[in-house]
Formats: sequence, structure tokens, C-alpha cells
Amino acid sequence: MGPEGRRITRSSRSPWIGTDTHVDPVRWAKLLRRAHELALAEGNSPAILRAVVAQSWKRSAAAGVNPDRPAPRMLDDADTARALARNPISHLLPTIESLLADATEEGRYFAALSDANGVLLWAGGHSGALEIAEAPAFLPGHLASESAVGTNAIGTALVLDHPVQIFSAEHFNRLLHGWTCSAAPIHDPETNEILGVLDLSGEFRSGHPHSLPLVGAVARVVEDRLAEELAHTDERLRQLFLDRIGAESRLRSALVSRTGRVLAASPRGWLGRRIDLPAEAETLTLADGTEVISEPIGRDGARIVFPAARHGVARRPPSLRLEVLGRRRARITVGGQVTTLSPRHSEIVVLLMLQPGGLSGRELADELYGPSSKPITVRAEISRLRQLLGDALASNPYRFEADLESDWGSVQRLLRRGEVAEAAENYPGPLLVGSEIPAIEVARARTERAIATPL
Repeated sequence: MGPEGRRITRSSRSPWIGTDTHVDPVRWAKLLRRAHELALAEGNSPAILRAVVAQSWKRSAAAGVNPDRPAPRMLDDADTARALARNPISHLLPTIESLLADATEEGRYFAALSDANGVLLWAGGHSGALEIAEAPAFLPGHLASESAVGTNAIGTALVLDHPVQIFSAEHFNRLLHGWTCSAAPIHDPETNEILGVLDLSGEFRSGHPHSLPLVGAVARVVEDRLAEELAHTDERLRQLFLDRIGAESRLRSALVSRTGRVLAASPRGWLGRRIDLPAEAETLTLADGTEVISEPIGRDGARIVFPAARHGVARRPPSLRLEVLGRRRARITVGGQVTTLSPRHSEIVVLLMLQPGGLSGRELADELYGPSSKPITVRAEISRLRQLLGDALASNPYRFEADLESDWGSVQRLLRRGEVAEAAENYPGPLLVGSEIPAIEVARARTERAIATPL
């Protein structure tokens, strides 16, 4: 090892940074490449390696990582787009791009975002920099975990849950030896779990120690924005809770977030600061033996918790309001929150509205997809719909267990009483316009004929 290699390893720089402004990057990269070849040939950890890199190389070797294989593809383009849309960070990508614009354009770098498993969901930046990502397949849909491609900024940051920079041949994979990469995890402000990793990568000769604190600062900005959004959500839920309990404020009740945080309680403190409340739980026995029941509130997975009826509080069924006339997509009000449903979910809620006694999975599948369909398709749709409706949507058979009101039901009641003129005045248009589900078409046509019947 030359004097420059010795000087670098003995410097007092941060153990998380892989390069130094006082060192020739080409000479240092050559030293690291020789160390890499020796390590692969002899199975040892050369002394010039940072501890964080040496330990990562050991993990990579133990995982059987091929140092010459590109990152494996896990998701196609459509699945990658869906995974990105589901990730809580995705709506902040414009902020990320803006904050990293100077580094990506002037520094000829590209930025990437992975999920909590290391699957790349997005990449953007200088077009020339993005071209170098093709050979190692560091592209959206591909897996950048340590166990897949060895030591790299994203995968190692995930393992260590810490920002880290990887320079040139510190990468376990030879296809990445021309890179300098800096990455920082982004955490959920509510659970502190990793939501994803932000990475900034470019050609190793332009590597700079400041890229790591830059990425770390942008990750903190994102976390701060998420924390602000969480605070707004908490406040909105508290207002819904106060609106819901109303005159019952003297009785025991509590508002619990999707992760079990107690956001509000009446009286204060009776439920503690946190409880383990499964998402689908309706009843639960606390550590002190108190039996409680819960019901969903809002659309964020929060629930109202209160003692069971034998402790003096009777459970009230949730209330739902459906607007399905003159609309292509149903609008539903749950716990004070108004949501416009997808076309498929709109058809499901209308079918259940038309059949108050409920429909089995097979019956619902037949209605939606025809007699050759499989109920498992319906179960996936119901699962997503239940995230919004909670206990208001029951199973076996699928049905509403709620105080259900709808504009369609109001018109039907007027028609049954023979008040056709008033029904016509309250009739904004056909039932779920555009739906071709046979049962919906029949109900739509029947109501249209009744409205058109002369007095």
C-alpha cells in the first residue's frame, strides 16, 4: 500500500464517508480495486477498508452475492408504478428533486428512491448519469439490497439504518466500481420504521464527501414534512372524535391511531398512551381485564375505543351515506370523511346496497365478473374497500352493518309511497351512470321507468 492509502485510512474523517477532498480519487480507487481482488481471492478484509465496508463485504460474501451480476428485477413497470404510488414518500418527490437539482444537474448525478426492502421505485437526474445505471441495472423495479448486489449505499444504509457513502471499489459488485453513492434512510414519523432510502449516485471521479450530508439533510426534510402531515391528520382525527362522541363526552372513550397511539381520551389517560389494537379487531381485553370495543373513524385506520356494553356503554353501528344517482363513481361518507370510490368499488357498494341481506363471495364475483370468475378476485377488492369502511363492511356474506342512507334509497321510499313528483325532484340522474353490471342496469332501468310514470 502506498503512502496515500495509509494517510486515508488513518484520517479522522467520519467513518460513514467514503471519499476525501484531499485525496486523488483515481489513485484511491485503484488501491480499493486491488483490495477488492485480494479480498475475493483470499477471503480476508484488507486493512485499508473502513470497518463499515469490511463488515458489509463479509455479509455480502456470506449471502453468496455474485460480484459480477446486475441487480435482479423484482417488479415490472406497472407494478413499480403502483408500488411507488403506495409509498408514503411518493408525493414528496417534487420536493426531493428540487432540493437535489444542483447536485444532479451541475454535478451530473442521479437520485434514486427505494422502498424499505431495497427495491428501487424511482430514479431521476442528469441524463448522462442515468445512463451509467443501465449496466448494473440500478433502475426502478430492481433490487438494490445487500443480499442481492452486495455492499452499496442503499443496501448498506438499510442494514445499518444510517446514512452512508460508498466509494468506487468499496462496492462489492464490480459493476459499481465506477460510482460514488450516498444514501440515507427515511423513517415513518409515527412508527420510526424505514419507509425507503434516498440515494445520490454519480461517477467516482466527481465524488465529494459533502454529498452524504446533503442526502441526509434532504431525508430529514422529507421526514419533517411527513411529521407535519401526521400532525395535521392527528388534529383532524381529534376533531372527528370530538364531533362523534358529542354529548357522550362524560363516558369513557378514546381515539387510537392505526399504530395504537392514543390521540385523545375521555377522561384523559384512562387508556394510557398506546395499546396494541389489531386493525380488524372489534373487541379486545386490556391488561387490566377491561373489555373494550372499537369502531373505525375517518379513513386513516384510526379507531374509537370504549368499554363494552356490560361496562355501561352500548356500541353504536357506524353510519354511512352513499351518493350513487347521476354519478359514474359513488361518493361515500364515513365518519365525516367524504371519498369518491373507484369504478369497481362503486359497483361493489351499489350491489351490496341493492342486496341488504348480503352476497356471498361467489355471488358477488358472478355479478362483477361473470360466472367463470373466481371469488379470490373479490376478496382482494373487498380487502382494499374494508380499509375505508372498516367494520361497516361485514363478511359471510358480504354486507353493510351500518346505518346506511343513500340518495337512491330516498328516491325508492318516495316511489313506494306513490310520491312520484317528489321522487323526480330528488332524482339527479340514473343509478351509477355507465356501469354495465346486469343487476345495476336492471335497478337503473326500473327506477327510470318509475320516475317517468305520469301522475
